[in-house]
Formats: sequence, structure tokens, C-alpha cells
Amino acid sequence: MKTAIGHKVYRIKTTDDSFAWAQEYANEAPDGSVFLADQLTKARGRQGRTWEIYDGQLTVTILLKPQNLSSLSPEDLPVRLNQLTMALSLGIITPLIQHGAWLKWPNDIMIGTKKMGGLLSRLIWQGQKPSAIVVGFSLNINNIFQENSQLFSIATSLRQEMGAPFEIRPLYFDILGSLNHWYSLWHTEKFMDIYKSWKQLQGYLGKEISIHQKDGSVLTGTAQQVLPNGDLMLSDKNKKMQHVSFYMVEEIKLAI
Repeated sequence: MKTAIGHKVYRIKTTDDSFAWAQEYANEAPDGSVFLADQLTKARGRQGRTWEIYDGQLTVTILLKPQNLSSLSPEDLPVRLNQLTMALSLGIITPLIQHGAWLKWPNDIMIGTKKMGGLLSRLIWQGQKPSAIVVGFSLNINNIFQENSQLFSIATSLRQEMGAPFEIRPLYFDILGSLNHWYSLWHTEKFMDIYKSWKQLQGYLGKEISIHQKDGSVLTGTAQQVLPNGDLMLSDKNKKMQHVSFYMVEEIKLAI
């Protein structure tokens, strides 16, 4: 696959919703187009939760149009999308591993015990067929969380952890190059290579966690395994194995 991600860049001063902005260009923009806003006034995380925007963050939205997307069967589509999320997570985190970054299932990027970033994707449909995927990620690079902030106990940035400011532009290009590499592996169906690397960076395996699901239920137990399709296996207090779907997760925490 030729270089795709970042080959075409759209830039705007201000936008409320970068996902909607990228979706407007779904037909004309090439695969891997990047959408950058100097100011993003609103952002959403999983389940529509607000993602706070701060100066010093790196926030990027990407339009992906893989050629095989519309030909995937309804059975294969969720699995391939999960594997794409794995690949993109690896693309984002690979340049950050040297700074101690790790993955918290299903899609958070952590340093130490605090979150420094996250990934979100949205499937675009054309009639009955999927036609594109909008992917957004945001990383705390140079912003600082003060001790009196409600986010201080759960969020961090590279600058806060390393004790020095970072040049965002070189890091941005490193991440684009890394995303291209892992996106190429997904295109060429190197799914087991993606899965093995993704699994190695999962920081909660073997730990007691609580999983808050979309239906309101909470599962508590030991994270035993992440599966090649992106799901997680949890051993509950009765030693019974629970299969947890990526799509059912609202929040995941270390059990207290």
C-alpha cells in the first residue's frame, strides 16, 4: 500500500465537530486524509462523553477509505473494525512507548496510572454498505493538570511526566509514519502480527478490574486475556470466565 495517512491534509481555524467535518468530505477526500483544526470547540469521547480541549494537546482526525470495506460481510465487519482499532492504537502509541506509554483496553493510552490520550472511530454508511471510517485521537502533550483540577488524579501529559515541554510537530509526523506502517499491515491482513503487538502493550492483564457495561451492569474480576477479535476474557470472583465485548464497554477501572 502506498503512503496514505497524511498525504492530504485539510486545515481549518475552528470547528465544533471534526468528525462531522471529515464526514462532509467522505466522497471526495482520499484515503488517509487528515483533518486539523487550530481550535476544536467541542470533542466527544466514548459514549458521547465530553473530551476536554486544552492548549498543548495534539488532536487529529483521519478519514480512512479502505478498498475492502464495502465488501466485508456483516459477520466479518465488526472483527475487522476491531482489528483496525488495534492497528491504529499501535500506530499512535509506538512513538510513545519510549516514554512509558501503555494501552488500557479497549482504547485508552496511559502513562503510569493516568490517561494521556484516547482513540475514537465512527463508521460511515452509504446506503446499506460501509463506505469510510472517521478516526479521531487526542493526546495530552504539553498541557498541565494542576493539583486543584478534578482531572489531576486521572489524567496526565508527556510534559507533566517527563518534566519538560515537547516539540509537537516532530511527534505528529512520527505518529503519522507509525500509523501508515500499522495501517499497511491491516490492509495486507497481517492480523496476528497486529494482535500480538497489541496484546503485549495491554497493561491490565493479570490485574483486578471492574468493567462498567452499556447495559448498566458491572463485572469485576481478573483480566485474563485479550482475544484476536478485540474482546476480553475476565475471570470473576467465582472463577467463572466472562467474555466481554469491546462494543459493550462504557468504562474500565482497577478494582479497589
